[in-house]
Amino acid sequence: MMGEPRISAIVATFDRPQSLRRLLDSLAAQTRPVAEIVIADGGDDPETRAVAEDPAWGARGLAIRLLAISPPNAVRQRRAAIAASRGDLLLLLDDDVALEADCVAELARALAARADSVGVMADLSNEGSPPPTRVWRFALRCGLGMREGEWQGRVIGPLLRFGFSPAPAEITPIDWISACNSLIRRSAYVAAGGFSDFFLHRCTMNEDIDLSLKLRRFGALYFAPRARLAHFHAPAGRVTAEIAAEDDLFNRYMILRRTLGRSRAHALFLIVVYAVLESLGSMRRLSGTAGVGTREILRGRSRGLGRIIAGRADR
Repeated sequence: MMGEPRISAIVATFDRPQSLRRLLDSLAAQTRPVAEIVIADGGDDPETRAVAEDPAWGARGLAIRLLAISPPNAVRQRRAAIAASRGDLLLLLDDDVALEADCVAELARALAARADSVGVMADLSNEGSPPPTRVWRFALRCGLGMREGEWQGRVIGPLLRFGFSPAPAEITPIDWISACNSLIRRSAYVAAGGFSDFFLHRCTMNEDIDLSLKLRRFGALYFAPRARLAHFHAPAGRVTAEIAAEDDLFNRYMILRRTLGRSRAHALFLIVVYAVLESLGSMRRLSGTAGVGTREILRGRSRGLGRIIAGRADR
């Protein structure tokens, strides 16, 4: 339709050719086509390149640009893809999602329906939004005085993010949007300074929270329940649980310090509270088969906390 804003799909990928093919299949089936798909490939897998460069996509209406990014880094890949794109709207997707046929149309409709909107997030069709754990429910109730359900759609304290459970029927304000299933205005992305560059490892945990906090300075974020996609959490290309846990803790601190401007003492306090309460919830899993992964997570948090206490994040 004439006058509609152009949509650029932004995809960071790393050695997941089958997941990428499923994503592209779903984009080819959209009732609201995207103008282009920019894929930033952080790996060197020839099969991934073959999927992205398959001429059959052109026959199905997809215009694909492939960028090679080395070394791999999810944020650097997304930043490069956005810089190379031309759309008025940016559709942020992971390479292991698959969109329902009306997903892009519903996201665009939700964004256009709210004059103050800078970004909207789709619902996940194959998983619900997890509520706070028992430990965090107690902390939110007794530490912050929050009533049951007040956490829904919020970013709280040490950057705890919560979705909606159950999902609302209509477009609803939310504090954050994910980098795997969201549509944002390019103008707001540019005004906000885009993705930050201080993340620790290539998995760049919490980059979506950081971007959301920056976008909200220029407008509102919304949850669009009628836009739906499935997220498959493909295991290929992922870092170890230990690296992810270190990344998670360090990046939370950096966002508190640099994006939100918290003092070192306040940010460190929140991070210690987060690490302790998260770890308390894991303690009973230390024995048995689940204990191996739990020990990796605890080691990662210890390393992340060590980096912070040593002042490496503040240099």
